[in-house]
Amino acid sequence: MKPRYVLLIILLFFACSNRNSPQAVTEDFIFNYYKLANQTAALQLSAELATEKLNDEIARLQEVRSPADPNPEMPNIAYKQIGKETTTEIENVTHVSFNYQLTIKNRIGDTTHTRNVVITTENIDGRWKVINFDEY
Repeated sequence: MKPRYVLLIILLFFACSNRNSPQAVTEDFIFNYYKLANQTAALQLSAELATEKLNDEIARLQEVRSPADPNPEMPNIAYKQIGKETTTEIENVTHVSFNYQLTIKNRIGDTTHTRNVVITTENIDGRWKVINFDEY
């Protein structure tokens, strides 16, 4: 199956399902930000500090991204959830944080790196948003 058809199927799946949960928003964020390197799409899923980080990154990358080459060659990135934590703070604000492990392979497949990512979500005005993300 051609990659564009796979992407179309994935987009239809996202459009037809309820993606307003901490888990779904986190997975959509990882897919857009890490797998596709699409900060603009990830920005739609963010708020607060995550939005600031993404806006800063978009501004820095404007100089090196070419409109003629919108899809740079991306490494193969797989991810799996390795932890989850829910906390309720003052005024009943609930944060749900997810720990993911990313496995990054270059296109040739001879180099592999792993990174851990913590993504924190919060329900803001009835929509779950990524409010922060950190790698270590």
